[in-house]
Amino acid sequence: MPGSIKLVICFSFSLFMGQVIFSEETMIRQEVEIDFGEDRGQSFGNLFEFINPEGEVVGGAGFVDVYNTRFRNDRYKLQFYTKSSSTVTPIITRHPVPGRHTGLFIYDNDNIVYGWAGGQNTYEWDISKQDWEPSTRYSSENNPNGYGVMKLRDGHLTFTTQGVYYNDTLAIAVPKNGRAYNYYYAEGHAFFFHLIEIDNRYTTRIYAVKWRPGDPPVENLTKAISTKCPYPRTSPFSWGQHKGRVITVGNYGGIYTFVNGQWIEELKGSDQYSYQVYSHMHYNGKTYMAQYPTGNLFAYDMGPPIHLKDWPPKLPQVSGSAREAMAMGIYGGEMYVGVWPWAELWKIDAEQKSWKYVTRGFSHPALTNKQVHPYEKEAVKLGLVLNHWGQRITSLVPLGSDLYMGTSSKGINTWTKDNDFLPQHQADEYGSMLKLTLPGTVTVPVSWNANPLRLHFCIFPDHIEIRDQHGTMGSAKIERMTYESLLHTSVRKGTGVFGPTDLKSVRLTN
Repeated sequence: MPGSIKLVICFSFSLFMGQVIFSEETMIRQEVEIDFGEDRGQSFGNLFEFINPEGEVVGGAGFVDVYNTRFRNDRYKLQFYTKSSSTVTPIITRHPVPGRHTGLFIYDNDNIVYGWAGGQNTYEWDISKQDWEPSTRYSSENNPNGYGVMKLRDGHLTFTTQGVYYNDTLAIAVPKNGRAYNYYYAEGHAFFFHLIEIDNRYTTRIYAVKWRPGDPPVENLTKAISTKCPYPRTSPFSWGQHKGRVITVGNYGGIYTFVNGQWIEELKGSDQYSYQVYSHMHYNGKTYMAQYPTGNLFAYDMGPPIHLKDWPPKLPQVSGSAREAMAMGIYGGEMYVGVWPWAELWKIDAEQKSWKYVTRGFSHPALTNKQVHPYEKEAVKLGLVLNHWGQRITSLVPLGSDLYMGTSSKGINTWTKDNDFLPQHQADEYGSMLKLTLPGTVTVPVSWNANPLRLHFCIFPDHIEIRDQHGTMGSAKIERMTYESLLHTSVRKGTGVFGPTDLKSVRLTN
């Protein structure tokens, strides 16, 4: 049964003309005690939701876990949101990537937004300077796409071409011959693809290697569980989880699921067509896949995924061909989706279940359905593939009070005089990062703790906060109307927009 939220009377004061003027405000506070338990690499899921007298969800908190185009975001990232009681126009700012790269894939780790520009550079977003800096932690050599670093318990897993390392110590060795790529860790196993060439014949296998922190290094793969892909050079763009299953989709459309210690091919692929899944994410109790060439989402629930037509829809001014739902994210309790080739950003509310167009990732060219992709004639003239200057939203990263978006052309290149057919201010939109800001959402990283962790979710008339025993972890502005709409709500724990709770325990302590 839903419980009641706690109203706490807080006193604040200000100094005016030498006099202290006191005012009394009411703070809405929800205390939550969480116990992470064992970290298996799982999605931690939802904590609680605020329910209004009409039975509608008007706020909540949980952990965001999303995999966008070969980069998994920080799954220790906790989001607290309240739904605005009015329609608010988002503030959108643009920040070009240094070096005039035409593509940028962003992800976060330990409260830092990283920007990967192919094999060229990795950057860090300096919040204080509002600018990019060369990464001091990652380089193009130790952080190509599909590798990288992931938090696990109180340490980090590092995925490399040579193997998997935990806190710089070898955890899992990979085959010396061939190439291991596109790693993932979940359900106490490390997963990766492996390509090997023997006598001019290629073979691709997917491995699942059992290992948990504290286990000895796995230096051979005799006990690993693997499956052979029917088509050589199979490669995934994303990984996901659902009810204890680990899921990946190859670029020929085969869906491979690891469950109960074995691989299952849940959907057969074909080398006669392209079927690519760029993103996996839990949302409101389902696992969604973002797919090309439909540009739609697919809902997975143990079996062939269900095609959700017109999820998201398209703008009437553009073609319906060769569309690519590429990036997903949760912000303000709503699911956002970025769609190629016109970089459309859409969102849907779990309660209303209706899609709304938000913005484009580019200001140019004018939308048209007379061609599938932007700048087709220019691409052909330059000797490039027809869709080279198609426009992507590569990734979505909620952090702090904002939602960050990476953009890209089809590939990641550098502008040269030979292909620089746009004025610089328009060319610089390729590879830029957009920051979208709305009131009512704050997202902060939380560290794993062996002991139960107590968190406070506070709502004031003008802002919200997440606090721990050390103080305020993060805050965001809200409207007074939103605060007033939350005064008479109840609270329930468990499933919600962030997916099923997968922690040892969640306890509402007030």
